[in-house]
Amino acid sequence: MQQWPEHPVQYMAVRPRQRVFNAGKFSKGDVFTAIAYVIFFIGGAAGLIALIPGYMSAFPTQDQALFGINLILYVSFFILAMIQCGAQFFESFKTMRYHPWAKWLMLPGGWLLTIMANAVIAGLTGQVVTSENQAALEDMATSVPLPVMLVVTALFGPFVEEYFFRHLLIGKLSRKLNVWLCLLISTVLFAGIHFVGAGVGSWLEVVPYFMLGISMGLAYILSGKSMAYSYLLHVLNNTVALLVVYLLYPLLPAGV
Repeated sequence: MQQWPEHPVQYMAVRPRQRVFNAGKFSKGDVFTAIAYVIFFIGGAAGLIALIPGYMSAFPTQDQALFGINLILYVSFFILAMIQCGAQFFESFKTMRYHPWAKWLMLPGGWLLTIMANAVIAGLTGQVVTSENQAALEDMATSVPLPVMLVVTALFGPFVEEYFFRHLLIGKLSRKLNVWLCLLISTVLFAGIHFVGAGVGSWLEVVPYFMLGISMGLAYILSGKSMAYSYLLHVLNNTVALLVVYLLYPLLPAGV
């Protein structure tokens, strides 16, 4: 007669728990990089590059010259950020080992939810929800090749912003403050950084960035503080936005 095990539960497959990645403490390198970020991106020191003799005249158009400044800044800060958190960033790709189907599906799903939220707000207010950078992207689309724009705006830029607004302001700051308070701080600062120097004409202009900040902050927290996961969502968002501007807009009738 077959004997059943005394403790059959031990034969059941145990679903692995979500791993939480340790962002660690703030380092001197983090502080230096953060101060440099504030000086160049918020303090306006980036504009000093345009004062270098011969810089502006080296480009055929002003849009290309301005893009060149962004290229210099994002490449520099990409390197600085990678030095500070590169090992943790690549380690956090292991989040895809836990509930992989849900995580892969929630990348486009999270992006669609953000778009839907913006659409609902637009419908309730009767106004189109626009972003401050949209006009700049449309202008640069005529002078900056798509592959170059993708590298800077969809690869380097998201990494730099995920390092500051998720890895530092949520991952590391949550060692001192409640993680949901950190999410709020991160979201407000993430939205605000996109309006430095330009100002806010209407609160609706802030909505897309606020919703995106919440989406990526939640992705970071719920994936076990995986910078890699929020980075993938950020890359998806920026890539789609660029493809729409470069490939779809030119097909639309003039004036639409």
